[in-house]
Amino acid sequence: MRRTLPARSVRAVGALTSAFTLAGAMAAVPAYADPGPNLKITAAVPDGRWLRGDHIPIDVTITNIGDAKATEVRATGSTYSGPYYGFDPNTWGDLDTNGSGASFEAGESRTYRVTGYIWGAEAGNPVVRIDLNAPGDTDYSDNSADVPVNPIPPETTERVAGQVYGDKNRDGLLSPGEELAGLTALVGGPGLPQPLSVVTDSAGRFAFDAVPVGTIRVVYFRNDPGGWLFPEGDVMRLDGSGTHQNLSVQGRQPLSQALQATIALDKTSYAPGETAKATVTLTNSGEHPLSGLFVTCRDGDGTELKIPQEQWGAFGPTQAGALAPGQRLVLSVTAQVPDKAAYFGTTFLDCGFNGKTYVSGPQVFLQAKVPGKRADARGVAWVDKNNNWQLDDGEGLANTTATLSTRDNKLVSFARTDAKGNVTFPGVAVGEYVFRVAGPWEAIHGDSTILHVAPPYGWEWRVQLKPR
Repeated sequence: MRRTLPARSVRAVGALTSAFTLAGAMAAVPAYADPGPNLKITAAVPDGRWLRGDHIPIDVTITNIGDAKATEVRATGSTYSGPYYGFDPNTWGDLDTNGSGASFEAGESRTYRVTGYIWGAEAGNPVVRIDLNAPGDTDYSDNSADVPVNPIPPETTERVAGQVYGDKNRDGLLSPGEELAGLTALVGGPGLPQPLSVVTDSAGRFAFDAVPVGTIRVVYFRNDPGGWLFPEGDVMRLDGSGTHQNLSVQGRQPLSQALQATIALDKTSYAPGETAKATVTLTNSGEHPLSGLFVTCRDGDGTELKIPQEQWGAFGPTQAGALAPGQRLVLSVTAQVPDKAAYFGTTFLDCGFNGKTYVSGPQVFLQAKVPGKRADARGVAWVDKNNNWQLDDGEGLANTTATLSTRDNKLVSFARTDAKGNVTFPGVAVGEYVFRVAGPWEAIHGDSTILHVAPPYGWEWRVQLKPR
């Protein structure tokens, strides 16, 4: 049966409906806002496993919700509570208070990523306050944002584990029998009072179950009787994510165990401008072929023999030198003796022999004489009476006979120190000499070798002495 309302009820419902409609219409009208720019700021630390040692970012979003352009907009940040959070220099971009400020059109929104660093070891986490300033802003109530900065708690730990092996067959892979047992594995890094230590098992495995988190953690190895070399510059970042539980650490033998290198010069003494001839002998005494070999000779003070790179052939810039097991190779190279060597009395070769995939190749150093220049040799003989490792007034060894001799003990010159310990040997040929003084004195380092160099390259040397 259909029911109907009486007319009086219908009129009441109509009035109530009109009231609700009017209230809804009034609620839909936006609140009154003054015309002009109106900036709103929000800020948050982006997702990530941040550590106290990180430069932790904060994303700052600025929106102009007003109806006019905002200009000269600047922002600042400060620590509101907790440990000090310092903002990195130049992180604010065009919002920097020292600049002309940024501009935002009506309705425009931009996000800035600023970074900073938690200073000190104070417990807890900082809350950072970001403040925005814009001339003519119609509503400053939304121009500030407080941002909690919550890095991984420093007491967090994680497991670090892996396996270490000696790459005997040089294939870069772990092969049966290459596991290294009995090594001392250590983990160190900033903030650890001392390194953590374990010993590898029969399979070369190691495990640290509770390593404190940190931006710099390094695994390294000691007590290896086999002479293996391990990487020690590989830095781990531990942030509690457990990504370092399956490390594979390769030990490599130094190249110098398989590769022998010698250099011989055709003479022991040269004149400036003369051509020096060097014979280089390379031998692979190992069981495996060597490839990717190359030679690099050190530059010095301008007295060194510079061998043109093309003379090294495949062992030059192409780094394509190769030696079969047991192979012996002889290379002949030449270099011109530089004029500057005459001021020092010597020239030298200092060459390293390495390979693209090897470590610690042999290094060869040899010298030859370049006689000719003579000059006064000047120096100071002194005794560190107050043990401060500095030459002070009154510490010169006064009025004492001193000598210069060759390494094979041939006397070259003698002189006497003055009241301040200064001594001059006149007209001495440039080169290396042994300096001695009469009486119960000896060089503090056990060797008083001095290098006598002619002007304009020479210098006054000092020899510190102690009682015998």
